[in-house]
Amino acid sequence: MPICIERKHLLTGSVHTYQCELIHFEPGFGILKYVIDREYVIANHRLAPGDITCALYWEDRPYTLYIWKLADASVLHYFNIADHVSLAANEFIWRDLVIDILVDQGGTSHVLDANELPQELDKDLLTYIRTAQQHVLSTYPLIMEESRSLLQRHGC
Repeated sequence: MPICIERKHLLTGSVHTYQCELIHFEPGFGILKYVIDREYVIANHRLAPGDITCALYWEDRPYTLYIWKLADASVLHYFNIADHVSLAANEFIWRDLVIDILVDQGGTSHVLDANELPQELDKDLLTYIRTAQQHVLSTYPLIMEESRSLLQRHGC
């Protein structure tokens, strides 16, 4: 599979870059695969080297979605509230807007990092973030079902 760069811009101005495998690309939508290379603990869930991330990106949606497939066969869904999503076959660029929503194996949602929003955040951007958060919280079962279908179709 071809390589694609994920370029995640943070509100702090820093940029995180990851080399990923391009699973699928079409105008406005794409899927990347990333094999986790170090340990992470997110909301009491351990991600270990070798666990798989299948990441879905839409240019017209206020989030990206990481689906983590863990060694113990559990699956976690991790929504990143986002904007400025721009997709090309060799590079996926987006801005991470701090708030994340983890849906655990039991289907329970957990809003993460709300305390990390900058105090001086623009009112319009804060409204965008809160609206996107509410959208994900009210529709995540449907989004998860859609994403399962997309991953089956495209083989991640």
